[in-house]
This record gives sequence, structure tokens and C-alpha cells, in this order.
Amino acid sequence: MVKKLYLIGIDSTPLWILKELSLENGMDAISTMIKKGYFHDLESTLPPMTGPAWPSIYTGLTPAEHGVPDFFAMKDDYTPDIIYYNPQEHPPFWEILARKGYKSLLITPATDTKLPDNSNIDIITGFPLKAKTNSLMLEKLMRKYKFDGEPDIEKDIKAGKMSELEASKIFAESVSTRISIAKEAMSKANYDFVFVCFTETDRLQHFVMNKKNRKEYLLPIYSKISAFLGELMELADKEDSALMVVSDHGMQPIKSKFLINAWLIHNNYAKLKPNILSTISAKSSQKTTNSTILYQLREKLMKTWLRKVYDKLPYKAKTVVFNLIGKVASGASSGEYTRIHLFDYDLTKTKVFAAVSNDPVSTIWINDSRFRNGLVKTSEKARLKKEIMEKLSKIKAEDGSLLIKDLIDGNDYYGNTKKFIPADIIAEVKSNYTVDIFNFSNDTIFMEPEAAKSGDHMRHGVMAFYSRNVGKFSKNASVLNIAPTIINYFGIKNELSKNSILKHLVD
Repeated sequence: MVKKLYLIGIDSTPLWILKELSLENGMDAISTMIKKGYFHDLESTLPPMTGPAWPSIYTGLTPAEHGVPDFFAMKDDYTPDIIYYNPQEHPPFWEILARKGYKSLLITPATDTKLPDNSNIDIITGFPLKAKTNSLMLEKLMRKYKFDGEPDIEKDIKAGKMSELEASKIFAESVSTRISIAKEAMSKANYDFVFVCFTETDRLQHFVMNKKNRKEYLLPIYSKISAFLGELMELADKEDSALMVVSDHGMQPIKSKFLINAWLIHNNYAKLKPNILSTISAKSSQKTTNSTILYQLREKLMKTWLRKVYDKLPYKAKTVVFNLIGKVASGASSGEYTRIHLFDYDLTKTKVFAAVSNDPVSTIWINDSRFRNGLVKTSEKARLKKEIMEKLSKIKAEDGSLLIKDLIDGNDYYGNTKKFIPADIIAEVKSNYTVDIFNFSNDTIFMEPEAAKSGDHMRHGVMAFYSRNVGKFSKNASVLNIAPTIINYFGIKNELSKNSILKHLVD
């Protein structure tokens, strides 16, 4: 008989932070798992983002296959459009388990928001949307523990209405609540598979990773997760079952931001509209100019629309709103840096632009025939791509070292996918840097990170597998190996099984 499997997701957790925190009180289980060698690096997607990484964990498919390259995808009229993982098109591993008769409990899996109709799946959906459930038992537990979704408080932290310490307490309470719900649900029903995912780690770490006392903020959350892992390890020993831990990507402190589009503009690969150029003053210190007021108004409009309304609009309506905001508030600038959007570019004269990804891995597009105003001919594209990659590889960081850590040809990574317009170049910057696609300066291509970017993603998260009775497994794993490993663990012969990190359960 196949034994139970427990999976814990800890969003945005790298091995280095677990090692740093493992020395503190309340971290016994994680400390034990590290000392015994259960934790290893887990390679994420490119870019290493929640949007593509969790669907890859759920399906064993690449972003090109499951169709989610980031939170947004580029359209041919240069309007980024929000994109969601579709579990009906590419079923997650728990759907495969359910069809084989295995019963699953899912507590707030990241990004998957559609309720399954299979009676073998009990679920509470997760962030960023309001939590929903398909189970009467879970609905009662949500009411009992007053849980209606993970806290959406980043906007209050950014606005200074809430301190990071207050946020840490709220996030820790949310983690504790879901652990209580999971434990009580497990006591009421017999589940073969249990998955509990925590995204609070990611959302707090963006604000505190640069702080010298970051442990003070992170320990309230990680210690609760560690205690839960300790209980699950005891269960695994008692039941001869297994425990897995995964994170979709890692996190690192950020010291500086590389302004990729500023670099492209400075090198004449991209052009801003004349009215934008006329209002930019890199040395301006005025705080109340018309331009600054316009800038502030535009940013408020963009954030409001994108957050509450824009994402829900039909695509044609999005295009109208996106371009309208650009026309009404074009030419806005503020201080030394100007925040620019794609509607600020003269796309009839722009050969190359960076868009969508705004983390240490940048996605860069060549403005060719795939786009409405494409001006780069097919015969010129290969040469231009090679030229840009060579120039990017020579950029120096502020300390004189090479800035770019890795360059990947988009054709190699995305193949011939038709699910979205793929980036042509993927550029990863060195440790402690991130990429910024929005800010522009006449004088520099670097910028200090704002509070919400004091921490940002890194390419490797973590993976752990704990069991007394499961044999060897590969320590070199990626997010693409998780679904095959789970399917393999339950003895299901599936086309993904060959990618399992477990070596002896299914041939």
C-alpha cells in the first residue's frame, strides 16, 4: 500500500536563509533537516517568479508548455495582459491523483484559483484572490478560525501605514491559522496527500531582506512553519509516509537596481516619445512642478486600475485604458528618475525593449513582425540579438565587476511556443542586483532599490524529501521534477514519471 505524502510550500525560500535562521530558537525541525542533508537547492523557472514557477511545480511542464511565462504576457500591440494558469488545460498533479482514487487536502496552493469538481479533492484556494472552498467541512473550519484569505497588506506597508514588524505578526498569525485548519481537517478525514502552501514569506521578504535584523521579522513566520514540519516528520515516521518541502524560487538582499530600458535608450535601441524627452530633467529637485503632479496622478491611476479593475477587463478594454492613461498623463516625470511605461515609447523607432519581468531576470523583446509597429526585419534579427547579448555581457556593475551573470537565447528557452509572444533574450544579473524595467535617468543606469525591493527573487529555491523508507533520490532538481516525483511516489505510471527524482518506485 502506498503511504501518505505531505507537501509544504514555502514561497520564495532559499537555502541560505534557512541555514541562517536554523541557528535560532524555534527552528528545531528545519535545523535537523538541514543537518541531515534533506534540504537542497531547487532550480526555478526563468524568470524565477510565482506566476510561472508554481504551475511548473504542479504540472512538470515548462512555461512554454503550460503557457504562463510571468504574471503578464506581451501582446502584439505592446499591451501586457495578465495571464493565469489553466488547470483544466494542464491538470495539476492532484487532479491526476484524484482520478486514480487518491484523496487530497489542499490549503491555499499559490496561483491556482479554480475550484475542482472532483470529490477526491478538498481545497481552500490561495492568494492573490479571496479564498474559496469546495468543501463544507473546510468552509466550517474557515468560519471557526475566521480565515477568508491570506493578508493583502503590502500596500499598507508601502504607504507607511503599517510597519514591517506589524506585518510580520499579521503574516505569522495567518500562517498559524492555516496550520490549525490543516491539522483539524487531517483529523476529520483520511487524506492520502496533503499540500499546505505559505506565500507570506515571499511578501514580507521583499521588504526586510536588506535589514541587518531581518531575523527579527522572519522568525515569527518561519518558526511556525518549522514547528509544523516537526509534527509532520513525526507523522511520517509513525505512518512510514513521506514529507516534501518546496519553494518556487529564492530570495536575496538587493543593493542596487539595473535600469535595463535606460541602458537600451542610451544605446539607441529604444526611443522615447518627444514629449517625454522634453519633460525629463535628470537633475530636477523640484517636488511640486506640474510634471511631478502629473507623474503622481498617473502612477496612482495605473496602480488603481491594474489592481482593482484593469486585470478583470476584457482585453480590448484593457488596450483602450492603457493607451488612454498614456495620452492623458504622458510626459510625467519626478526628480532624478522618471517612471516610464510602454506607452511612453516611440515604438515606430524602438528596435528593442524590456518588459514584463521586473526582477533579477530580465525579459527582452526585439520589435519585429510579431508586433504592430515591428521594424526589425527577420533577416536582421539574429545579428541584432547577438549584438545586444554581446554588449550586455560587457556591462560593468558599480564595483567594476561584470553585471550580467547569465544570458539565454529566448529561442533556446521557449522553443516554438505559440501560447504567447516569447522574449528574445533572457538576462540574469549578478547577486544582490535586480532589474528595473520602469525607471529612467539621463545620467545613470543604476538606482537604489525602494523599500518593496530591498529583497528580490533569485533563481534557486529549496527542495527537501524526508522519509524513513524511500531510497535514493537526485539532489539536482528543478521545479519541473516535483509533479513527476509525486506521481511516481504514488506508483502512477505517467509520461512524467521519467522526470522523478525518486529512483526506484516506478520504472
